[in-house]
Amino acid sequence: MDGATLSEVMRQRGINMRYLGKVLDLVLRSPARDQLDHIYKIGIGELITRSAKHIFKTYLQGVELSGLSAAISHFLNCFLSSYPNPVAHLPADELVSKKRNRRRRNRPPGAADNTAWAVMTPQELWKNICQEAKNYFDFTLECESVDQAVETYGLQKITLLREISLKTGIQILLKEYSFDSRHKPAFTEEDVLNIFPVVKHVNPKASDAFHFFQSGQAKVQQGFLKEGCELINEALNLFNNVYGAMHVEICACLRLLARLHYIMGDYAEALSNQQKAVLMSERVMGIEHPNTIQEYMHLALYCFASSQLSTALSLLYRARYLTLLVFGEDHPEMALLDNNIGLVLHGRELVIEASPQLIKNFFLFLNHHVFISHWNKVSF
Repeated sequence: MDGATLSEVMRQRGINMRYLGKVLDLVLRSPARDQLDHIYKIGIGELITRSAKHIFKTYLQGVELSGLSAAISHFLNCFLSSYPNPVAHLPADELVSKKRNRRRRNRPPGAADNTAWAVMTPQELWKNICQEAKNYFDFTLECESVDQAVETYGLQKITLLREISLKTGIQILLKEYSFDSRHKPAFTEEDVLNIFPVVKHVNPKASDAFHFFQSGQAKVQQGFLKEGCELINEALNLFNNVYGAMHVEICACLRLLARLHYIMGDYAEALSNQQKAVLMSERVMGIEHPNTIQEYMHLALYCFASSQLSTALSLLYRARYLTLLVFGEDHPEMALLDNNIGLVLHGRELVIEASPQLIKNFFLFLNHHVFISHWNKVSF
C-alpha cells in the first residue's frame, strides 16, 4: 500500500532496492499493466522520494543549526509546492555572515558556504531528482516539476510528503497544507517542528517463540484450530517475556488469536484480542501504517459480527480515510473497504447512501480480483 511495504516485500524476496527501476520497467511492459497500476504508482512514488532523500542528505551538509527549519521548509517548498519561486528566509546571523563572505575576494576554493542551500529552485531540485533516479535506479522520470509528476503518474502530494518525512525523519505541524497555491509557499519555518535520525538496524528475533508461532500457523492450516490456538498463546507468552509489552510480533499473535476465536464463534474474545492488536499497532507502527489500516478492518469485521454496527462503520470510515491518505482513491483495498461500508450501511438500512459507493467501486474490485484469479491459475 505504501513505499515501506513495497520495499519490505522486495527485500523478503531478495531484491535490492537499487533494482526498483527494473521492477517498474517489468511492470510497465507486463500484459497485465492495468491490473498492476497501483504497484506501478507505489513504485514511482518510492523512487521519487528515495531520490529526493539522497539529495536532501547532501543539501543539509552546509546548513547551520540556526537555519535548519528554514532550510527544511525551503526544500519541501521546492519539492512539493506549486509556488513557482519560493524564497528562503535566512536567519539574521546567516545574513551577516553572507555579507561578510561577499567582501572576501581571496576566498580559497572549496570553502563551505553556509547559505548555498538558499538558492535552490524547484526546477533545479526536480532536475537533480530525475538525474538521481537515472543514475541510481536506471529509470527515466518524465516530469520536470511536482505538478507534472502528479499529472503524469497519478500521485498525491500529501502521500509524497508522508513518504519523504518518514525517510528523512522530518516532523511537521499537523494541519491542512495548500500545496496547489501559486500565491504563497506551502511551508514556513514554523511548520517544521523537529528532525530525528533515521537509523537502520536489524530487529532481534525470539527464535523459540517464533517456532511456536510457526507451528501454530501450521496447525491452523491443517484444520486443528484448538491446538493451533494453544501454540499461538504459548508464543504470545514467550514474546511478552522476550520483547516486553509492545512489539510487532505480539501484534501478529493477537491478530491471529482474534481470527481463530472469530472462526470458532467466540466473537467477544475475538473482539478483545483485536482491540489489543489495534492499540499495539498504532503505537508500534504508527496510526497511518498499512498494517494498522488492516487491523482497523479486522476490528470492524468483529464489531459487525457482534452487532456493533455504528462502531464497525466508524472503523471502516477511519480505514478508508487513512487509505486515501497513504495511497489514494484507486487502490484495490479501497474497493473492498467501500464494499464493506456499503454492506454495513445496508445493515443499518441506509441503502440510498450505500448504493453509489457499491456501484462506484464494483468494477475496480472486479478487475483486480479477476487478474488475481488468472494469476493463481497460471501459478498452479
